[in-house]
Amino acid sequence: QIMFRKPITMTWRRSVFSARSRSLSGGLEFFSGSGRVTMQQDESSGIAVVTLDNPGKKNALSGSMMAEFEKVTQRLEQWSSGKAVILSGHGGDFCTGVDLDLVRNILHSEGGQKMSSYLHDLLTQFSNLPLISVAVIPGIAVGGGAELTTACDFRLMTPGSKIGFVQIKMGVVTGFGGGTRLTRIVGRSQALRMLCSGKVYRAEESKALGLADDILSGKDDSVEEAKDWIKDNFPHNTEMTRQMKKIIIGASELDSRCSLQNERDIFVSTWGQPLHLDAVNSNIKHRE
Repeated sequence: QIMFRKPITMTWRRSVFSARSRSLSGGLEFFSGSGRVTMQQDESSGIAVVTLDNPGKKNALSGSMMAEFEKVTQRLEQWSSGKAVILSGHGGDFCTGVDLDLVRNILHSEGGQKMSSYLHDLLTQFSNLPLISVAVIPGIAVGGGAELTTACDFRLMTPGSKIGFVQIKMGVVTGFGGGTRLTRIVGRSQALRMLCSGKVYRAEESKALGLADDILSGKDDSVEEAKDWIKDNFPHNTEMTRQMKKIIIGASELDSRCSLQNERDIFVSTWGQPLHLDAVNSNIKHRE
């Protein structure tokens, strides 16, 4: 008798995140400040747009924006009909890292530890959403802003945009988990060079290095152009796209044995289901 197991669910990440989030929720000095994070969800396309908006500060992240980003991420976790999420910035820039007003308020080891732990867990939660995530980078993304882009599956730049891991110039290292994620994206040697040089890269160079996945034309609205990019590259069924993303998450978060088990369980959950049966009966495999 064949026993089918349910797919592995990576709830450990969420439980760790929730515990740390609760431990910080009382720190008013951490979760205050200017700016906002907004989200629009389009049910017809299954694409959500998350926008960082902190006027006059190039969308630098305040504590209140971090808390709003957490709420947005939790809403996206519950969006079962969603296919993709675009993360971008308002007013011509992506993000320049942490708001200096917040930095000055927590300029001690305990403050750094709390913020880093919070953001590590939050961006891991965002990265592990079963949605295709795309960072659309207008203007500049530096420091923590560059780290934010690494929490997305893809990075789309515009002709005039720039990205740089400039933390070394500030006497610190990556605090959002971006060093680990950058290494997975561009490889060990390239990541080391980027992090240690503190160089700010233009769009063409970023694409050549494997950091940017594509460069938008810049002629039209970048977010709208990114929506078309998503539709072109991920044209198939939303639920199947979500299941494929879960396999990729397992490959990056679990050891090989557990990842293979996760992939096998997801495969079994889709095998012989209506979508699979329709494709087999219509011989869709051999169509162009």
